[in-house]
Amino acid sequence: MSLLRTTLRTSRLARPLARPFSASVPKMSNPTAIIPADVVPLTEEHKAAVLATAPVLAEHGVKVTTQMYKTMLGNNPALRDIFSHSAQTTGAQPLALAQSVYGYAANINDLTPLVPVVVRIAEKHAALGVKPEHYATVAENLIKALQTVLGDAFTPELQTAWYHAYWQLAKIFIEAEANLYSIGHWQGFKEFEIVSRHDESGTISSFEFVPKDKSQLPLQKYKPGQFVTIRVWVDELGCYQNRHYTLSDAPQADKYRVSIKREDGGADVPAGLVSSRVHALKVGDTIQVAFPVGSFVLPETLPKNIVLFSGGVGITPNLSILNTVTQSADGPNVSWIQGVRNANEHVFKKHVDDLVASTGGKVQAQAYYSQVDAVEGEGLHQGHVDVAALSPEALALADKDALYYVCGPAGFMHSVQEGLVARGVDPKRINIEAFHAGDA
Repeated sequence: MSLLRTTLRTSRLARPLARPFSASVPKMSNPTAIIPADVVPLTEEHKAAVLATAPVLAEHGVKVTTQMYKTMLGNNPALRDIFSHSAQTTGAQPLALAQSVYGYAANINDLTPLVPVVVRIAEKHAALGVKPEHYATVAENLIKALQTVLGDAFTPELQTAWYHAYWQLAKIFIEAEANLYSIGHWQGFKEFEIVSRHDESGTISSFEFVPKDKSQLPLQKYKPGQFVTIRVWVDELGCYQNRHYTLSDAPQADKYRVSIKREDGGADVPAGLVSSRVHALKVGDTIQVAFPVGSFVLPETLPKNIVLFSGGVGITPNLSILNTVTQSADGPNVSWIQGVRNANEHVFKKHVDDLVASTGGKVQAQAYYSQVDAVEGEGLHQGHVDVAALSPEALALADKDALYYVCGPAGFMHSVQEGLVARGVDPKRINIEAFHAGDA
């Protein structure tokens, strides 16, 4: 512990922990009223102390967040309705939080690089119904976990710095989430009835559903690329579980559509808790849905060219964008580039082919099959999507205002992003939407 203590004590503050954390906080109409009155803007001493913890968090952060979740969920079982059991079991959620806490500490002097991350997290929080009072519960358990893992190296002075730092960050999230709630189509989860189901492949099915409460009609128009959250009751866990699913069609006034891959699991991977249950539903069944949210969307003023990269079931947000922009003859030119494993998994192929044929050259499409020895057909290729091998026309490289939307597995997205930058595309024009562990 001596090295850890030395690292942390390189910055010491003059005051002890200002106030103990408490999880017992009443609900309030003013979202930021939950923030303790003695929280102050971060001083340079606070920032120096938080920054000094970054190397320690890089090494011990996962231990801290694993301990935090264990204690918090054990003492607050109602929170199990919010947090993903799968992501807890695999360790994905403690890892994600550890990376976020480290990122906050490492960037404490300039949070600008974290803005896109904060936006995405706030969207997920709002979709799950996270409330201001939840931040007090997290605060208590996070500080306790830091104390448990770091021991006496986590001095009262450092506790004070993190106390103010935590609540300053919480304020950012609370305000962002309050704004999302204020513009949300409704609050909490609403019941919808499944009116159509279409099996796109052996594992991917599209579900259309309408609100059971007809006062919700017409549905407020969402932005193509946004997602809804579906929750199901899991008997063996004794709680709800939630998953975010992108709306996979252009906005309609009376219904939503999602296209969901059933995760069947394997020897070391359990079947998807939510996807398997949704796939067991039939027309006429009821599902619970939270309002659409998300920032993987087109700007208000459309460019002349957009390039849509999709990997696997990552097709869904791009399909919503494609179906929307092709509704108008004045829409942008679209280059559709899709990576799949084989023909059986080439979902929506006929739909995209029909758009290519009916839009007079405004839509160009190509697909890459990664697990076949050979492939025949217009626009079909064997292998993985390789940005370096794509033509300048397919990438709209002559248009310096073209926008790029990339969605799929992490490796696919990283490869495409790197390839686009290498071809001279400004990273600011590349939009990323990842599917993470725990989304099944």
